[in-house]
Parts: sequence; structure tokens; C-alpha cells
Amino acid sequence: MKTTMTQPLYTLPYSLHDGYLTKLEADQETLVCHFPYGIFSTSAPCEQTARAKVKFTGVDWDSSFLYVFDGLGETGAFSGEKWLLKDFLPHLERLEVIDETYGFWQAKWSGLLTKGENIVECMMAVCYSGEMVYEIEG
Repeated sequence: MKTTMTQPLYTLPYSLHDGYLTKLEADQETLVCHFPYGIFSTSAPCEQTARAKVKFTGVDWDSSFLYVFDGLGETGAFSGEKWLLKDFLPHLERLEVIDETYGFWQAKWSGLLTKGENIVECMMAVCYSGEMVYEIEG
């Protein structure tokens, strides 16, 4: 029997958990995600940064989506909407990132989306072939 053990492919310098994404900008192949209240360093003392941006380059817009669920915290059957991410950009009010997952040229963030007076669950999936870049003010 062949056994293969793996470790995480990389350690991220920042965590987006509890970060508030309030604006998305895009051009041909770049997505810019704005976190005006900062994100969190993963190195001791794990402090909150100043205003931050996360940029994805080489974005495949035909394979990047935002899933907006109709409810919050429900299990079982669910309903909602699937958006092309580029089409959703002007509709973003605020997304509190709860979880982030990274894989082969993909980033998936899930969390709580402010939608008018309501808060609903959502998941953002970005397919990209370039880099993920953190920009921290100050």
C-alpha cells in the first residue's frame, strides 16, 4: 500500500475571517476586493491591519460566481440565486467573510451578506490564473 501525507500548500499571511468586504472593482482580468476596516495578520501578535485590498489577477469571469441564499442558518433544502461575479459587483453592500478556502486556482469565501434590511448567507467563488495580492495601507 502506498501512503502519501500532505501539509497545507502554503501559510497565508492574513486571515479575512471577520473582515468586511464593502466594494468590488474589476477590469479585464483583475478583481479588487476592498476591506475598509482591515483584515487580520496571522503572525503574532495577530493584529488587525489598516485598510486593505485583496487583488486577484488573471480572473476567469465566466467561471467566477456569487451564490446568494434566501435564508440564514437553515439546513436541508434551500433556495437562492447564482450570479456571475462580474454582474454582481454593483450590487454588493457588505459581505462579512466567515470562512475562506483556497485550492487549485480558486478562492472561495463564504459569509454573511447584507441585502437591504436582511442578512443572508452567501459564497463567492473566484477562478484565477494569476496571483492573489494583499495590499495594506500604511
